[in-house]
Amino acid sequence: MLQKLTIQNYAIIEELALQFQPQLTTVTGETGAGKSILLGALGLILGDRAEINVLYDKEKKCVVEGTFAIAELELQEFFKANDLDYDAICHIRREISVAGKSRAFINDTPVNLNTLRALTEQLVDLHRQHQTLELNANALPLLLVDALADNNLLLKTYASQWQQYKKVQHQLQQLQQAQELAIREKDFITFQLNELDKLQLKAGEQLSLEEEAAVLAHAETIKKNLQTALQALQEAEWSALQQVKQAVHALNTIKPFNKKIEELYERLHSALVEIEDISAEVENTDNKTVMDEERMQLVNERLDQLYRIQKKHGLNDIESLLQLQEEWSAKLNLLSTADEQLAALQIEVLAAEQVLEKQAAVLSANRKACIAPFESKVNALLAQVGMPHAQLKIAITGSKQLHEKGKDELQFLFAANKGTEFQDVGKVASGGELSRLMLCLKTIVANKAQLPTLIFDEIDTGISGEVARKVGALLQELAHNHQIICITHLPQIAARGQAHYRVYKQTDAHRTTTHVAPLQTNERIQELAKMLSGDPPGSAALANAKELLETV
Repeated sequence: MLQKLTIQNYAIIEELALQFQPQLTTVTGETGAGKSILLGALGLILGDRAEINVLYDKEKKCVVEGTFAIAELELQEFFKANDLDYDAICHIRREISVAGKSRAFINDTPVNLNTLRALTEQLVDLHRQHQTLELNANALPLLLVDALADNNLLLKTYASQWQQYKKVQHQLQQLQQAQELAIREKDFITFQLNELDKLQLKAGEQLSLEEEAAVLAHAETIKKNLQTALQALQEAEWSALQQVKQAVHALNTIKPFNKKIEELYERLHSALVEIEDISAEVENTDNKTVMDEERMQLVNERLDQLYRIQKKHGLNDIESLLQLQEEWSAKLNLLSTADEQLAALQIEVLAAEQVLEKQAAVLSANRKACIAPFESKVNALLAQVGMPHAQLKIAITGSKQLHEKGKDELQFLFAANKGTEFQDVGKVASGGELSRLMLCLKTIVANKAQLPTLIFDEIDTGISGEVARKVGALLQELAHNHQIICITHLPQIAARGQAHYRVYKQTDAHRTTTHVAPLQTNERIQELAKMLSGDPPGSAALANAKELLETV
């Protein structure tokens, strides 16, 4: 339900804030007062294209925001799928900058126009002047016929099966593509993999070899300096170990006499142990360090192999080569197991299709059973709303392919007069005829389907008197369970509103602006009287207007 609409700096609207009632709201005003401007502003948050020339003040941005109550519409999955924050109260905003750039927001999260339209088409059904409604598209006929056929529970089951079917079908397609790619690459991968296998790569090998190569290349220098260190530590006449041992012995003799000396002894003894350990390590390293030309040649040859294969594949280390080797092995393994996997998935897809086919057949039977009664009810209502010779026909054809609603394709066909050929309704019906047809259709399914907010413009074209009264009654009936906003020129319809807004213009010395005012009872009587007889209204028109309000 549309709760609030705010408009800032749009066309000749400087600023407006409208609150809407949950049932029927009627909007009236003289021709040219700005009713179409209101619809244009609303169209922005429904995803219409924005143009910079709509700015009232060229120095400020235009902002249109709608507040919707959406708790009953079950839209949580939509918000989750589009990574949007869900709340029972949804705020939709559209901004046009002074540079002409447009931005859209859902609950303060920026979205593109496709996402905006995908949401708002579930919130608002807007019928505007001079626009052809796509009643001949498959979605709307299915929605209405399914509602009348009580297919909702079956459709939920079907939708769940359909999602699983599409998931498995996608897995099958991915596996088929992967297998096809692997087959095309098999010879290439086999050759490359054999080359890597022969190298017998090991994680960490390159770093270890590089360290060994550095030692072998500088073995003479390393050994010379190790021996110098060893000489100083333990082999010289006055080696570090000998002198530290003497110092330790000296302190050990006198440590009982002074606690500080005892602490120094402990520290020096620890240093002695460390020096002895270092000396042993130096000696061990010296013994292991050899000048081995043959080993150095082998290490360098192995490193050259590793560097060449890395360069060939554009990689920097053995670990990346091992990962590549694993990926290629997996691709070859896929070829050996893909046939079994493909067969299993094909069986799963076929089983899912068979389940969907059975459910689609039930859906189709239910639809066909209710089409004739549906047509009769619609055509009876069309006569009531001033189209006595208009006829609606619902064409249903079976598709070869399953789709998300079954296998049926539905189309609304329309003939406005006796003897005329039935054609796509969107191509042959006028704006007023389309609006009244939509009113009839949705009145029939009102108690069966969750409808969005319905906004009617031009619904009163070509009617008056008793027909207008019946159209108003249908609007009022439909509004018992659904929000309706109707722009009208007829008092018989305007009087039916739970709320009534008047659109008017004001002109000062500089420019003209559009305003909208909610009407109280006495103001409504005045407005209806003007619609009946002109301005100023006479006493008879006022009495007639009062009677209209009292009898609806």
